[in-house]
Amino acid sequence: MRKLAPAFLATLIATATGCPQRAKDLMYFDASMPAPPQPVDEPHEVHFTYTAPDAVTFDWRGGGSTLRYWAKDLPPRTVIGHSPRPLPPSAPGPWWEAVADQLVPGLEYLYEVGHPARPVPRSFRAPPPPGASGFTFAAVGDLGDAANQPSAAGVHRDIRRSDPAFVLALGDLSYADLETPAAVDRHFDDVMIWSQRAAYMPVWGNHEWEDPRQDDLRNYKGRFALPHAAASPGAPALGCCGEDWYWFDFGSVRFIVYPEPYTHDTWTDWAARAEPLLADAETDAKIKFIITAGHRPVYSSGHHGSDLALRAILDGWGKRFKKYVLNLNGHSHVYERTKPQAHVVYVTAGIGGGALEHAATTCLWSDCKPPPFTAFRAIHHGFLKISVRPAEIALEAICGPAAPGEEDIRCAEGQIIDQTIIPAGGAPPAVPERHQVDALFH
Repeated sequence: MRKLAPAFLATLIATATGCPQRAKDLMYFDASMPAPPQPVDEPHEVHFTYTAPDAVTFDWRGGGSTLRYWAKDLPPRTVIGHSPRPLPPSAPGPWWEAVADQLVPGLEYLYEVGHPARPVPRSFRAPPPPGASGFTFAAVGDLGDAANQPSAAGVHRDIRRSDPAFVLALGDLSYADLETPAAVDRHFDDVMIWSQRAAYMPVWGNHEWEDPRQDDLRNYKGRFALPHAAASPGAPALGCCGEDWYWFDFGSVRFIVYPEPYTHDTWTDWAARAEPLLADAETDAKIKFIITAGHRPVYSSGHHGSDLALRAILDGWGKRFKKYVLNLNGHSHVYERTKPQAHVVYVTAGIGGGALEHAATTCLWSDCKPPPFTAFRAIHHGFLKISVRPAEIALEAICGPAAPGEEDIRCAEGQIIDQTIIPAGGAPPAVPERHQVDALFH
């Protein structure tokens, strides 16, 4: 049987039911009718930083200019975003930045960014009260974007499972200088698996600034608002004038981030301005621990060796400030934890996704015998999970995705490959160290 066109069938029905005018209307349509609405530009590259004891700052691209947030028994608030400065040149935008403030310490909030087609509220946690403990954060460097560094996707997935309060990203964030500017945007889309829930606290690495023909610091400074940010002498002209280093208090910990060594004066200038922050923390009863972080390694047997100028500064602080107990860095694409050096533990965690580095030796390290300062080292992707407790910091190196032929240990994804305890004051570890891996070469 021949099928009737829907419009013709509707006309017959309308005529048969005594509605001739309706039938006439159905036979015609207005060719000038407006086109269907264009799809909504979904907000993406969404992330936030802790910028004050009662505030976080969101950054995103596209998708509308508003930030709406609320909590149980608290009415919603809507904030209109503004354009960040500098504007990232990697993509046309629009770029937005908005502050959620007047937060209740430790409270969990729901929020919506921009105008998504299908709004799905996300959640974030306000900073804890000063002096609080009982939180975790992740530290990892040398990430890249998942299209060019596929292992990064697995590391991001593992970070999300650990549900940290924030991620301290230890430099070399996207490697766009080795790829294309699009790698920056892909990186900030990749991290959304955790950055819509956990704060993204960045560190700049050499790949963010050393080749301004390919990438420069505007792509990163323009995507973050950083607490207590400061400029460093010698900073590149592109992306200059601020946010080269910063510091913040989170619960019972004072974090101090060091800049890249733009010139010989950069670290000297930083040390002179950062040292009073350590002295102040020593006398603050609510601060139990001081942690420094940056890209360059201080003690390293990896591809990028120890930086002796930085070591002189940090070793000096370790001898003078008892609350200073931990330094975190990337740059070398390996995991390495030191024995306490002037009671400070140094951890290299450049294992986020960039190609693992190894030497042309049977053990894959330049020297198969670890140096005296090394407590444990491994070549494998993963990240470092740090748990802050009332009287100690617990370190757990988490195994990430495998890279067959490029690693010196075998472990299951999510497994703890190394762990230790750093007591308050830097006393000897309270529990034995544990290493739960199969060594392939040593």
